[in-house]
Amino acid sequence: MLIQSIRRLIIAPQSELGDIAQWRNYVLSTILLVVLILGTIVAVPSALAALFDKRPAIAISDALAVAWLFALWHSRRLSYRARAWNFCALIYLIGLSLLFSVGPASEIYLMAFPVMVALLLGLRPALFGIALNAFTLLCVGYLFNADLNIQGFEAHPLLRWTIITINFTLINSLITIATVMLLHGLDKSLEKSHDGEALYRATFENAPIGVARLGLDGHWLQVNQKLCDITGYGRQELLGLAFQDITHPLDVAADIAGLEALNHGEIKSFDREKRYVRKDGSHIFVHVHSSVVRNAAGIARYVISVATDITERRVAESKIHTLAFYDVLTQLPNRRLLVDRLGHALAGCKRSRRQGAIMFIDMDNFKTLNDIHGHDVGDRLLVEVARRLQSSVRQGDTVARLGGDDFVVMVEDLLPDTLAASQAETVAQKILTVLNEPFNLELKMGADRHKSIEYHCSASIGISLFGEYEDMVDELLKQADLAVYQAKDSGRNTVRFFDRDMQAKVAARATLTEDLREAVSAEQFMIYYQAQVQEDGCVTGVEALVRWRHPQRGVVSPAEFIPLAEETGLIVPLGQWVLQTACVQLADWAAVSETAHLSIAVNVSARQFAQHHFVDEVLTVLESSGANPQRLKLELTESLLIMNVDEVIEKMSALKARGVCFSLDDFGTGYSSLSYLKRLPLDQLKIDQSFVRDVLSDPNDAAIAKTIIALGKSLGLGVIAEGVETSAQRDFLASCGCHAYQGYLYGRPMPIQEFKSFHITD
Repeated sequence: MLIQSIRRLIIAPQSELGDIAQWRNYVLSTILLVVLILGTIVAVPSALAALFDKRPAIAISDALAVAWLFALWHSRRLSYRARAWNFCALIYLIGLSLLFSVGPASEIYLMAFPVMVALLLGLRPALFGIALNAFTLLCVGYLFNADLNIQGFEAHPLLRWTIITINFTLINSLITIATVMLLHGLDKSLEKSHDGEALYRATFENAPIGVARLGLDGHWLQVNQKLCDITGYGRQELLGLAFQDITHPLDVAADIAGLEALNHGEIKSFDREKRYVRKDGSHIFVHVHSSVVRNAAGIARYVISVATDITERRVAESKIHTLAFYDVLTQLPNRRLLVDRLGHALAGCKRSRRQGAIMFIDMDNFKTLNDIHGHDVGDRLLVEVARRLQSSVRQGDTVARLGGDDFVVMVEDLLPDTLAASQAETVAQKILTVLNEPFNLELKMGADRHKSIEYHCSASIGISLFGEYEDMVDELLKQADLAVYQAKDSGRNTVRFFDRDMQAKVAARATLTEDLREAVSAEQFMIYYQAQVQEDGCVTGVEALVRWRHPQRGVVSPAEFIPLAEETGLIVPLGQWVLQTACVQLADWAAVSETAHLSIAVNVSARQFAQHHFVDEVLTVLESSGANPQRLKLELTESLLIMNVDEVIEKMSALKARGVCFSLDDFGTGYSSLSYLKRLPLDQLKIDQSFVRDVLSDPNDAAIAKTIIALGKSLGLGVIAEGVETSAQRDFLASCGCHAYQGYLYGRPMPIQEFKSFHITD
C-alpha cells in the first residue's frame, strides 16, 4: 500500500481540487507520506546510533515518532481535524524536545508548529499555536535558565527571555499570517475556478449543438448529450471511440489532415461539412468547427469540436439542385446543367487544345406516337431513349434532355482537326443504331388490362464541333440545332454536321462586336426602367436595363450584345456607365417627394464585380452623384460564386456597410452550393423568369419557386419574382409568400420620360 501511494504521488496526475478543504486534505496526506518516508530514512540510522551509544531513550522516541506518523497516514477512521491536530502536536513535541536536548538554538523548529496549523487548520488555531509557542519558549527559557545571552541582560533572566520571546513571536506571527493570507487567496482562486468550471460544465452539457473535447489522437475525451443524440451513441460508447470511427470513410482523410494542421499550429481552427455514420448505420450531414486548446507554453493539449446537424439543409439543397438541374422524367441533366458543363468544356478545350462535339438528337415522328397512344406511352419511350443514350457514350460524357423529344449528347476530349469529326460521327452512328432497335412499350387497355407493343423509331442528329474556334455556348447549341434541321431535310434517321458556310450569323456577330466597341466610346446606349411593385400595385423601385440604339440597326436586343460585352470585356466600362447614369437618376428622384422612396436595381456582371477597384468605383459614383446608397440595389448572379467566395463577401460587406443593398439575380439557375448563400450579406432573392413563365403549368417550376420563397423566408431575405405577365402568376406567387413582382403585368421596360408618365404621374 505504501509503495502504491508513493507511485501515485510521483507519476499520477493530480486531480482537480474544487475547494480549500479538498486542497488541505490533499496537502496533509502528501506531507504525511513525505515526512513518513524521510523520517523513516533518518530515524533508522539515528535509532541504531543511539542504541550503539547506549541511549535507548532517543531510539524509543524516534520509533514512537515514526509509528505515530504511520498511524496518522494509514488511519481513515480519524477525521481530518483529528489527523491534522495530531500531526501538528507531533511537530510541537519534536520542537519542544529539541529545545531541551539541543538548546535555544533549535527554537526555529518551533516556528513550524503555528505555520503548519495555519496551513492545515486555519487562522484561529494558528493564533493558538503562536500563543502556545510564546508561552513554551518563555517558560522553558526562564525556568530552565537556557543559555541564550543578550548583552546587558545577563542578570535579569526573566526580562531577557521576555525580549527573546517577543522577537520570536513577532517573526513567527509574520510567517504564520503570511501563510494564512496566501491560503485565503488560494481559497478565493479555487472558488472562482470552481464557479468557472461549473459554468463551463453547464454550458457544455446544455448546449443545443454537439460539443466534444478530443485528444490530439482524435479520441473522444468528453462529449455532451446533444452529440450523443446526433450520433445515436451512448456517452460511454463514444468515449471508447475516436472521431474516425463514426466519420464516413470518404471524409476521414480530410479530417485527419485538418487535425494534424491544428496540432502543428499551421491553422488556428477549421470548418468543414462532413458525414457521420450513426450507430444504426444511417448517414447524417454535420458542420464541424474544431479548434485546438494550448497551454501557456503553446503546447497543444486537446481539441474542442462543435458539431451541428445540417442534414435537413443538405437534403433541401439536394432537392433544389435536382429540381433546377435535372429533368424530372428521365433524371438526365437539363438545359441549365448542360450549359454549365458546356461552358467548362469550352474552357478545358482552350487549355488542352483538344476538341469536343455537341450532338443535337431529335426523335423522328415522335408527335405521331403521342397523338396515337397518348403522352404516357410517349414518356415511357423518352425514358427508354435516355437509358439507351447513356449506355452508348462514355461515363464522362453528358447526356441531357432539353425538353420534349430533344436530347443532347456532349462528347469531350476528342482528337483535333478532322479526327474529331470522325470520332463524333462514330458515336452518332452508334446512337442511331441503338435507337433503331425496337422498343417494347406497354399500353394501358383498360382498368386492369395492359398490352405490349413493339415500336420502331429513328432519330435525326446534328453535330457541332467545338474547340477549334472561339465558340460560345448558345451559339454551339444553335449550330447543332441547325444541323438537325439539315438532317431532317435529308430524309431523317441520319447525321449532319454544322456547315461553317452557314455562318452568316457568325459573320454578323463579328461585325456586331466591332460596332459594340464603337458604341461604348460613342455612348449609343440608354437606360430603360422596369417597375418593381408590391402586391398592392405600389411601385417601390425599378430595374435599370441597358438598351443599344444602333445607328443603322435601331434598337439591338440585350440578348445579342450583353454576351458579346461579357466575352470582350466591354461589359466593364458599359456597366460603369449604367451605374453612373442610374445613380444620377436616383439623386434626381430624391429631390422630389413623389419619387424619393424609389430604389434602382443595377445589374453587375461577374467580370465587373471582379475588378480590383470595384468597391472604390461604386463609392466614388455615389459620392459624385449625391445618390442615397440605401436606394441603390446591386443585382449579382450566382456565377460570382465561382470566384473566390471570401473576396466576394469582403467586397459586398464593404458596400453593405455604406448602405448599398444586394439582390441575387436569376437565383436557382446557377450551380452554387447553398452553404455559401447564408454567408453572403444579401437583402433579396430574385426568382428567375424561366421558373415564373410556366409556374402554373409545370410542377417542376412551381416546386422550385416555392422552395426559393421558403428559403428566402428562412434566411430573412426578401423575394421578388421577375417575368410576371399575368395576374394568375402573381396570385400563385402571392399564395406562396412572394409579394414583390416585376414583369409585363406592370409594364415593359421604358425610357425615363415614358416611365414617369406611366407610373409616377398616375
